[in-house]
Amino acid sequence: MNRPFIFLLIVLFSLTISSCQSDTAENEEYQEQVDSSFSDKKVVMVMIDSIMDHTLNHVIEEGDAPALQFLKENGQYYPDLIAPVPSMSVTIESTILTGEMPDQHHVPGLAWYDAEADRIVNYGTTWQFWLKNDFTASTYDVLYRLNNEHLNKDVTTIFEDLDEEGLTSASINLVVYRGNHSHQLKVPLFLDEVTDLPETVETKGPNVLALGRVTKPEIIEDDDNLSDSLIKRIGFQDEYSMEVAQQLIEQDDQPDFTFIFFPENDRETHKEGPSYTGGVVDADQYLQDILNSYDSWEQAIEENIFIVFGDHGQDQMLEKEEDIAIDLENLYAEYSLSKLGEPVSQGEVAFGINQRSAYVYDVQNAGLLPELAEHSLQDSRIDFAAWQEGDEVHVISPDIEGSLQFNVKGEWVDRYDQSWSIEGNEQILDLYMSGNEVVYSDYPDVLNHLITALNSHDTPKIMLAAKPGHSFRAEGITIHEAGGEHGGLHKHDILASMIVTGTNQTPEYLRMVDFKEYILSLLTDNSEPINDETSLNE
Repeated sequence: MNRPFIFLLIVLFSLTISSCQSDTAENEEYQEQVDSSFSDKKVVMVMIDSIMDHTLNHVIEEGDAPALQFLKENGQYYPDLIAPVPSMSVTIESTILTGEMPDQHHVPGLAWYDAEADRIVNYGTTWQFWLKNDFTASTYDVLYRLNNEHLNKDVTTIFEDLDEEGLTSASINLVVYRGNHSHQLKVPLFLDEVTDLPETVETKGPNVLALGRVTKPEIIEDDDNLSDSLIKRIGFQDEYSMEVAQQLIEQDDQPDFTFIFFPENDRETHKEGPSYTGGVVDADQYLQDILNSYDSWEQAIEENIFIVFGDHGQDQMLEKEEDIAIDLENLYAEYSLSKLGEPVSQGEVAFGINQRSAYVYDVQNAGLLPELAEHSLQDSRIDFAAWQEGDEVHVISPDIEGSLQFNVKGEWVDRYDQSWSIEGNEQILDLYMSGNEVVYSDYPDVLNHLITALNSHDTPKIMLAAKPGHSFRAEGITIHEAGGEHGGLHKHDILASMIVTGTNQTPEYLRMVDFKEYILSLLTDNSEPINDETSLNE
């Protein structure tokens, strides 16, 4: 599984069924306020984990998704929305909320090397990884550091920007949620026996913040009946997300912008593979419940703009683990590697594994990057290796001769009005060059993806991409035999579906990095013109 808070949840609440949330007076200062002077259509954004074009259209054709069908027939449908890279939830949510790529928001992936702390940050890959890699620190990474330290303070989130406009917002079950308003995260009883965490953790979020039983909105009038028991994964599931949204609507406390996350389809798709449709059918039922909170579905889209989308795709894994897994510890066995839980600086190399992509770090800054990249070509299941020298990115592949070099600002222009200097063998990244135009194929927006990922944090590194059907492995990393996986740069990993209903205004580009400006343009009259260029292209 790749949802960080799912692992946090299982760990925390296996220790106790009861939460230490209370209704004492000390919580009164956290009472949410959702009133504003906004009188136009509100925006409801629903992210269904791993919803893709083929699964969405299949359930609609079978008549199993009436809510998605209604929204699609009354709105605009986009089958190829592009996620950022690594295509993991924390990076995706950070990109959506900030309107920036990883080079600017500084959340490089689910797993990455924090040189200042001298440890691998992992927001929740497996039990084994957390237990060996400092359980307390990993828990605190998710509870506090992700939003309050790792997410770059020099960029703003959509929640913060809307607050400055006098508009209200809500985040329901998203792990990245930074805003301007104080909230308390409640750490379960008895956790102090295995960690050094305090009983409560203060954080900043939007007006309304719901994160399972870790923090329940005070504004919800009937919170005793929310589906947040241990058997219900203490709220980190679709039903809870629906119930919070439904109560906000029915209480007439719906904020101007509500971001809702349905996580469960991802879990089953990892096990069953990308063709699995049961999770989409289940998510549609909860989407129906949200629409039913209005007098009619027609009223729902008269009063709101609905944006329903998947956060990434999934690639089909091969049948057997030995065929799937690219074992980085074996591949780089001639280099010293510190053990999990020990300072990373004790070794020569380290790995930040994001399932179908991976960072390989030159920990000692010993000039190893070309050597580490060349070494990766020994495994033909690796599609390519990329690294940066100065301002230029170099890419090599085990299957294609030569190399490719590129940088920002050049004569080649892509469909997103980004300009590039490109030399070498363009086949390595499956690029098509014509006139002054560069066209992407199997790796959409790959130049932007690589350069922003490589600039997302400081330690010298190469980035590896796995071929379809394969994934990276090291200690504590799970492989899904015959299942689905993501995290890579291939179109299987990063393309998701999106439905927009209730507006004729279209996004300028079909990328998640452009969501923020699109939403601001829907909700405000004085938003800045959309500027698609990342800072690296400015």
